[in-house]
Amino acid sequence: MALTALAIKHLKPKAKAYRVADGGGLCIEISPAGGKLWRWRYTFHGKAQMLALGKFPAVTLEQARKKRDEARALVEAGKHPTRERKAQKLRNIIEGQNTFEKVARHWHEHRIGKLNKKYYVQCLVRLEKHVFPKIGSLPITEITIPDVVRVVEKVGQKGTIATAKWVKQVMSQIFRYAAQRGMCQFNPAADVRDVLPPAEKKHYACIPVAELPAFLQAMKAYSGEHLTRAALQLLALTFVRTGELIGAQRSEIDFDRAEWHIPKERMKMRRPHVVPLSRQALAVLKTLHKHTGTKANVFHSQRSRNVKHISNGAVLMALRRMDYQNRMTGHGFRTLASTILNEKHYPPDVIERQLAHEDGDKIRAAYNRAEYMPERKKMMQEYADYLDSVLTDAEKKIVRGHFNKR
Repeated sequence: MALTALAIKHLKPKAKAYRVADGGGLCIEISPAGGKLWRWRYTFHGKAQMLALGKFPAVTLEQARKKRDEARALVEAGKHPTRERKAQKLRNIIEGQNTFEKVARHWHEHRIGKLNKKYYVQCLVRLEKHVFPKIGSLPITEITIPDVVRVVEKVGQKGTIATAKWVKQVMSQIFRYAAQRGMCQFNPAADVRDVLPPAEKKHYACIPVAELPAFLQAMKAYSGEHLTRAALQLLALTFVRTGELIGAQRSEIDFDRAEWHIPKERMKMRRPHVVPLSRQALAVLKTLHKHTGTKANVFHSQRSRNVKHISNGAVLMALRRMDYQNRMTGHGFRTLASTILNEKHYPPDVIERQLAHEDGDKIRAAYNRAEYMPERKKMMQEYADYLDSVLTDAEKKIVRGHFNKR
């Protein structure tokens, strides 16, 4: 006979626990202490099973019957009700704890050591500024494609198209990280395309080759701090990136082999790079050694306790004082060298390897492991000699003497 709410209320405890059936395997168990627990008897793969459905009166008779029917549907679908309940409970806990911000911070911690320090810090700053305020508190399982689009478009509306594309790319990496660890089922950022206009390609200021003689004269005449002057000279002789130069460590310089070994942690493309050093570059480095002594940083800064080396701004300020503001940048040395070396018909592969550019052909990059070291050493010395000859010729053309003045 089916139970009623009134009949359940009048069920009294006994010396031992006992059960009263309702129907369809549903029953209520009364403990010696008077507690009443709903249970459902069922068979799974030929074995008798018992599933607890909650306590009465917190779970009413109608609710108990509904839970029984839901559990029966799971069994008919070939699923074990107890295991499904545990899995759902775990999913609910994960969804409550794994907000996008928490997952993103775990992803960020996971990336330490895989990114250079500057970019590692920059990643978190941008996420805190552009992403966390909008979707950081949402469970990562509830974030949809439109949510991602709104974030990306909001950043793009401010005119920072490059930053918006970066945000989309990093969000995709975070979702992929979460999906791989069972925190979400799919990556909503993967299908976000064509929501931003193409970004204008950024061109760094660089003087024309024709202005090189005057520029080298201005560099030689520069009367600023010796560290900055040496930085300008080495940028011209090595054409590395400014950040790679100012962060140079004394341990990276091999004077005997005339090579500068930059570790992958400090390289943009995250792979180690060797810079052949010309006689002129070695001379500048030896001069720096006299000024900085045994300090770990080649461009050790004595002005600040927190900063270990001179800043990128020091190079830009020097160019400004030389009257080359908006006409030349630290990156301009790379553009200038590339232009001159290509005009002199050096092999493009040798030039690109020296510039530490990533090969656009991924298959070719994977198989072409040649460093072109002999060719690069020859090219770097000839380029340094070329700069000397340009400066010498420019100084010969200067007319020196005394002129009558009225």
